[in-house]
Amino acid sequence: MTSLTRSIAGFVAGFSRQDIPAASLTLAREAFVDLVGVMLAGSNEPVVHILTTTTAGDMAGPTCSVLMNARVRRSAKAASLVNGTAAHALDFDDVQFNAHPSTVLVPAILAEAERGGASGLQACKAYVLGYEVWGELHGREKNPYHDKGWHPTAVMGPVAATAAVAFLRGLDLEATRTALSLAASFTGGVVANFGSMTKPMHAGRAAAAAIDAVNLAQAGFTAGEDGIGAQDGLLAALSTHGQVNRDAATGLGRRWFSVTTPLVFKKYPVCFSSHRPIDAILELAGEHRLQAHDVAQIDVAVRGTQARVLRFANPQTALEAKFSMQFTAACAMLRGRVALVDLDDAFVTSDAVQSMFAKVRFTHLPPNADGSPPLADRVVITTRDGRVLDSGELARARPHTRLKEKFLDCCEAGGFRRGEALFDKLSALDTLADMRLLCGEEAVAA
Repeated sequence: MTSLTRSIAGFVAGFSRQDIPAASLTLAREAFVDLVGVMLAGSNEPVVHILTTTTAGDMAGPTCSVLMNARVRRSAKAASLVNGTAAHALDFDDVQFNAHPSTVLVPAILAEAERGGASGLQACKAYVLGYEVWGELHGREKNPYHDKGWHPTAVMGPVAATAAVAFLRGLDLEATRTALSLAASFTGGVVANFGSMTKPMHAGRAAAAAIDAVNLAQAGFTAGEDGIGAQDGLLAALSTHGQVNRDAATGLGRRWFSVTTPLVFKKYPVCFSSHRPIDAILELAGEHRLQAHDVAQIDVAVRGTQARVLRFANPQTALEAKFSMQFTAACAMLRGRVALVDLDDAFVTSDAVQSMFAKVRFTHLPPNADGSPPLADRVVITTRDGRVLDSGELARARPHTRLKEKFLDCCEAGGFRRGEALFDKLSALDTLADMRLLCGEEAVAA
């Protein structure tokens, strides 16, 4: 029986012959637009400055641009680390598979494509490939990784990104299998570090691990036959209840997650678990013309796994506030939005915000009677004059659909002056002859 790692490697090694759906390439272009935007918005975060400084001496091999600036260069591995961390620093990056696929895939692909002079079309194909591998792995585990303390972005990302980088590097089947098995040993990242600088670095480390895995495999490094699917491999080791499906054949190339299960682009720069309640609070407040002083209590009920990620009932920093239902509810009521400008330590610790926390009653929804997870959240606002405003069941968050507007706002937040020119290039990425043109003089940050 062919090992799971070898099956995935075969798909990767033969991917240049795949007939890729047009919708998949569209998703890839949109992913690059959204991710590069939030990466630039996060470029001034302290965690990014620290990593940019500590990697200053890492110039091994053909160097790559950092934060879309051709004048700041690092090794492909270091560039992936910094860019991936910046992209996840604001928690404004896209979501799917209970994770953040693009914050790992795009930085790794940007570095490898620039290192090798790949075309924009090749970069888009690499993204689709990484996305499909991510979906394949995610679909084998029915229980959330968060429940065991794993950060899915950190533990699935290295393997998916390695597939994308191996494709761009042109590795054969055996070298690809080795790289994928290596990547299985490069995973790691725990929920306990959410609300700190370490959480966004999970994404950067995952992107950098892909570069490492491919470099080592190409250099002749060895790895086990099936680092991913073996009885003592990655999927079994991560599995929340040991129920992972390691044996089924892959569906790679027969069904396309990039068509059936596309990305969700974020409207708010906070943990996605709070997005459905934020939508409801803003809608109820707008419909009933509520101000913060009109509110007696806000009851927010969130499904179990997502609720556990919202760890901070009384956040004292902007990093903690991203994982606080109490903060996002307070912010939505006080400012009628939850935006980048609101993720500020001074605002988080202000009397107006801190006093609102006592009005937010946050409930973790238990499993249903049959053990299945609840599928909807709920918000109920009780006003001081006795009205009870009920959102009803909240099954879905509303995605951000105005990608250009979000991209340009992110460029402005990050001090990047040439947003329009870069947006045009990213929007037509599959026509770009050489990915190194993305960081030409007209795309260099001031």
